[in-house]
Amino acid sequence: MTLLLPGLVIAGLQEEAGQYYQNSQWQQAAESYQKLLEEQGDNQQAWYRLAHAHIELKQGQLALDALNKLPDQSQVPAFMLNYRKAQAYLLLKDSERMWQQLDQAAANGFSLLNNVKEPFWDSVRNQQQFSAFSESVDKNARPCLYEKRNGLFDFWLGNWAVYGNLEKQGPLFGHNHIEKIENGCLIMEHWKGARGSTGTSMNYYDGVLDKWVQNWVSAGGTTITTTGGIENGSMVLTGKIFYVKVAQGPQVRDFRGTWTLVQEGIVRQFFEESIDGGKTWYTWFEGFYFKQET
Repeated sequence: MTLLLPGLVIAGLQEEAGQYYQNSQWQQAAESYQKLLEEQGDNQQAWYRLAHAHIELKQGQLALDALNKLPDQSQVPAFMLNYRKAQAYLLLKDSERMWQQLDQAAANGFSLLNNVKEPFWDSVRNQQQFSAFSESVDKNARPCLYEKRNGLFDFWLGNWAVYGNLEKQGPLFGHNHIEKIENGCLIMEHWKGARGSTGTSMNYYDGVLDKWVQNWVSAGGTTITTTGGIENGSMVLTGKIFYVKVAQGPQVRDFRGTWTLVQEGIVRQFFEESIDGGKTWYTWFEGFYFKQET
């Protein structure tokens, strides 16, 4: 039993320190982690959390000392190490090193937007360098909003009424709501046909394929999977369509969709189908999208 006591003491100290840390009781957390480190000097998490507690207590030099004592700094994400050091340097009023660490944090992938909004940074928030840091963090957190290739299909976004021709003299085929979600990484289509049909598609740039992908599913069981990209100013996606009804053979056919911005507020959607392996194509659907205010 005696041999187990040191281990139990250390475990108790670690649990106590962890509770103080989670409850933001920074003074108690700092004291508990200091005691823990006297027994377990190679505890990576304890050194890091001790540094964080010192930062919350506005003790910049103690925080920096703890960060520099991390036994293996590669075990902590580099961007977090940069970020905590930047906080310590701000407390020490060392602006030059603070900006260096913030720039390095962003370069290493720091993406915690809520941290950037913390009151801790209010004294430097209005400075141009901090604005640049904030923008870099936002790019890390929401890259699809900044990548040009992720915006190539943005001309299709909006609420639309879909007609058979440009003069709106053709039939009203239905309405389509196209929206961006997942921080701009995914475009969702929500189709409602004039006669009650519905369908949904997911559209996104696939970095593995280096292509745009559309996966469509209708309430009637028809599915379409196509890939492609911009050709001559239009989004062109090719692939396969599957009809769930066995009687409609062949069930799997070649399929091609083309979306073209005719003018601001009007998009032409043109679908084609082939049953001979793409040798010949015939029109499957042609519709003109007119943007609606609501």
